[in-house]
Amino acid sequence: MENAKVNVISELRVPAHESVRPPCPVIDMHTHFGALLMGEDYESLYDTREVADSLRRAGVARALSVELAWDMEYDKLQKKVRASDGLVMAVGSIDISKALDKDFEALAYRQAAALKQKGCKAVKLWKNMTLHAQENYGRAVALDDPCFAPVWAACAREKLPIIIHIADPPCFFRPNDPSNEHFRCLSLHPEWSFYKPGIPGFEEHMRMQEAVIGQNPKTTFIVAHMGSYAENLGQVGEWLDRFPNMYVDTAARLDQLGRQPYTARRFMIRYADRVLFGTDYEARMNPQRTAEFYNTHYRFFQTEDEYFDHPFSDFLGEWKIYGINLPGDVLQKLYHDNAARVLDIQV
Repeated sequence: MENAKVNVISELRVPAHESVRPPCPVIDMHTHFGALLMGEDYESLYDTREVADSLRRAGVARALSVELAWDMEYDKLQKKVRASDGLVMAVGSIDISKALDKDFEALAYRQAAALKQKGCKAVKLWKNMTLHAQENYGRAVALDDPCFAPVWAACAREKLPIIIHIADPPCFFRPNDPSNEHFRCLSLHPEWSFYKPGIPGFEEHMRMQEAVIGQNPKTTFIVAHMGSYAENLGQVGEWLDRFPNMYVDTAARLDQLGRQPYTARRFMIRYADRVLFGTDYEARMNPQRTAEFYNTHYRFFQTEDEYFDHPFSDFLGEWKIYGINLPGDVLQKLYHDNAARVLDIQV
């Protein structure tokens, strides 16, 4: 098969931590228990109680399931995760497909208030706002378009942080040829490529992200996947310096962080109060995969292990990573304190 991955056997022999435990209860603020990644039949794909038990064994005390769900769909998600006995917390969304409707402002305020009343601790917004704008609206719509203003205002009023996924890696917006560092990934998943007419480029997405955060200082933004730009932590740091209402999560970016361990470690220490632990965990993982998945995260953050596979090595980023061995006080903030403070939860 042309794009099959060849498993090269390394002869490197260096110390390795096979089992790593977190030093405190972990809040994973970016997981998926619903339809966003698993489809509408997600309820049949896992047993909530069994998954919650696997997460507890892995050191996870709370997991936020970030989904595009509102009204009855949010109720359905809440019902599905109820068997976790509080470990899994459902995060819903606002129906942005109605953003061009004349009554969207009222809808946004109503849905935000309903989520808050039902115990929701944040709002999830996704890249479909811009990358799938043609499907939603029949034309391109910028993230900083005034039509979305009610969303930012409604979440500010309800004190609901917005967990927002703006854009995928820069390479997903480039031509998919062998020079693209995600060539194999995009060859396996051509639907992930946004190098298409009518779709704003990566740099324009970063401009829109910057504009929205800067124009809405009363709204808290947790920009997923290391602020959308794990490949350029210097730029992410500049945004964090400028925007006190911005935070980032680490979900699905160990591939990028782990190949720049010196830069990543300096960044995590400097912005220790602004980074939240997230993984992009999916509830359909089996118990063994769950244990390995979290162990690799802890190994990255807590050790100086060298040249090991990251959690998505099978399809994203065909390189090894290196641990960054964060200080204990930084780990406490990363794993627990920052999320507990920003999301106003107790663990």
